[in-house]
Amino acid sequence: MTQGHTMAPGRFKHFKTDMFGDGILLAGFDYSGKSVNVLNVESLTEWQEIVRLAEQSAAVNSVVLVSLKEGNFCAGADLEQMHDAQHRRSFHEMEQLVITTHRLFDAMGRSQKPFVAAVEGVCVGGGFELALACHARVASTHARTGFALPEVKLGILPGFGGTQRLPRVIGLPAALDMITTGRTIFPRQALRMGLIDGMVASIPSGARTLEDVRKEVLVQAAIAQAHNLCRTPVGPRPLRASQRILSAPVIRSLLCFYARRQVIKRVLHFYPAPLRAIEAIKGGMSVSILEGSLNVEKPLLMDLMAGPISTHLVGLFLAGERLKRNVATVPTSTTHIGVLGAGLMGSQIAGQLTEKGYEVALRDVSSDILAKAIGHIHAAQAAQVRKRIILPSDLRYRMMRIVPTTQIKDAGAASLVIEAVSETLDVKRAVLAEFESEARPDAIFATNTSSYTLADIAVKAVHPERCVGLHFFNPVAKMQLVEVVRAPFTSDRALAQACGLAKRLGKFPLVVNDGPGFLVNRILSRYLAEAMILVGEGIAIRRIDDVAKNFGMAVDSGHPMGPLELLDLIGLRVARHVLNSLAVLGARIESRDALLQALLPEGTAPLTFWASGKVNPQTAEAIARYCRTVPSAAPPPSDDVIHRRLLLPMVDEAVRCLHDHIVEEAWQVDFALIYGTGFPAFRGGLLAWARETLSPERITRELESLAAQYGKRFEPCSGLSNEGW
Repeated sequence: MTQGHTMAPGRFKHFKTDMFGDGILLAGFDYSGKSVNVLNVESLTEWQEIVRLAEQSAAVNSVVLVSLKEGNFCAGADLEQMHDAQHRRSFHEMEQLVITTHRLFDAMGRSQKPFVAAVEGVCVGGGFELALACHARVASTHARTGFALPEVKLGILPGFGGTQRLPRVIGLPAALDMITTGRTIFPRQALRMGLIDGMVASIPSGARTLEDVRKEVLVQAAIAQAHNLCRTPVGPRPLRASQRILSAPVIRSLLCFYARRQVIKRVLHFYPAPLRAIEAIKGGMSVSILEGSLNVEKPLLMDLMAGPISTHLVGLFLAGERLKRNVATVPTSTTHIGVLGAGLMGSQIAGQLTEKGYEVALRDVSSDILAKAIGHIHAAQAAQVRKRIILPSDLRYRMMRIVPTTQIKDAGAASLVIEAVSETLDVKRAVLAEFESEARPDAIFATNTSSYTLADIAVKAVHPERCVGLHFFNPVAKMQLVEVVRAPFTSDRALAQACGLAKRLGKFPLVVNDGPGFLVNRILSRYLAEAMILVGEGIAIRRIDDVAKNFGMAVDSGHPMGPLELLDLIGLRVARHVLNSLAVLGARIESRDALLQALLPEGTAPLTFWASGKVNPQTAEAIARYCRTVPSAAPPPSDDVIHRRLLLPMVDEAVRCLHDHIVEEAWQVDFALIYGTGFPAFRGGLLAWARETLSPERITRELESLAAQYGKRFEPCSGLSNEGW
């Protein structure tokens, strides 16, 4: 090994560099002070200097870029720096950084010395754009390796040339899909698309020094790729014939038009970023990359960055990172989790656990229910095989990790057991008692209850300190929030273990204090209950749901959804049970039994409000019969009144939750409602929206007006007019 005199060790803070044989400069990205690599003024300035020195050095034939942080190639731009600029409304520094980066990445692409990215782990946003600026990319099959441009999820577009380079690498249709959805592409798919030039098995070294990393098969493959490129003139690789045809001007216009239609269908008019990204792609395809980056992409990026939507979304992302970083966890070596109950939620939870490598004892009293659960889990995993996310062998290994059983002792051997039996208090208490009779002395009991308090379930527990709530949301695979419920008797160890498991499942563990409905369901109940009252007043099903969808409810899921469609997803029987269990909240949760009973005929399946995208005529008829028995003298409300009746009670209940110390800070409410109920992220959250568009005093006045007209359930809490929330 010959050390390069121009880049002596210690010269750079965030990069380690060394020369290896045959003119290979190995650059190891290792951002100091962070667990992930990020691109900001500091790291990009250093990378610019490395590129300059490599160009000037006769000893350097090529550059291989690798990360020295296992599982993370580069997480993209420094969002904390960006969010600070958004709050200060000062974007000059960010604009200059973008310009510098465009010119830097263009210089890499134009260099006659090949740059090769050795990608292992997360490669997203600006980090992916850095890899795209290289002449070649080699990736490993590390579990965390994935490529994505998720900027549209932050209200912006790829700002370091991603809209210009990606279509030129993988073709226009695939690039439009990746950029407008933020979809993650995994190595096997990336290889088929031509996004990467090689793929190797992941065998990371224990130490992350340059010398150790150089011996990894990934870096060896990248070095081999660099040698190959040195033997031929480097430059942009030609697109495949099919890609060239699809990039022709007329076809390009048609593809962009179709992409616009798909975006509008998915997010309606709420999010401008995907549409601006299409504009940048279309406008940049007929000019050089640098010209497109600076003259087309950059102005669109800066305009989006200065808007409120991006400010909200970036703040939300940082809040999630802060939540994961600050939550207390304990290290654990356990690989064995018990799941009690193999119904809808239990089977979904078990499936998620197997995906993360856990062995699961799935227990139910019914062999038939167990068989159905195994079938559902297999179907969900097989869908990932069809999408080429995992291999058939991965499916087999995951299914082998599940042990269905009717014996509690098989689950009792686990260090943590998740209870997901039917939502019946006596059943849950009986299961807890049964578990304690068989459990290990240190075993944690985590209940997935959505309506009962932890105190009610553990009232007769021998070891209540080992009881904690672990409330997943349906569907488990898609919903990122988990409420980790702490009762006064819950030990710190039990809480930390539950939080640790939620994090390892890739969820946001929000710690909430015990109480009826906890946080999300307590607030959501006001929304759903009022929707049921509106139905009982004879308001059209479609009209109620349209008011909510026009506000943006659930738009972030790609399927805007009103409260009645959400009730279909929950199930009316479950909804009735939850609403009845929250009767302890008093007059603001009124009984809906009469109407619900009309929609829950004995001996048949519950009715639904919607069927195959249309209002269910059976339900409409049942509602009409009910309304004839309870005629209303009040005039039908306007859409604005429906909107206020649905949302303002949620604001009131959220403030009550803060006063009851279910959580302590308003941002926790906003975060939970976005990830737990589908409240539109672009509005910043329930309380953020209320503060920005109304005011505490106005909300109080409007609730008082609604109370005078519709009843005591709208009476505002005493703290609502307080600016403190």
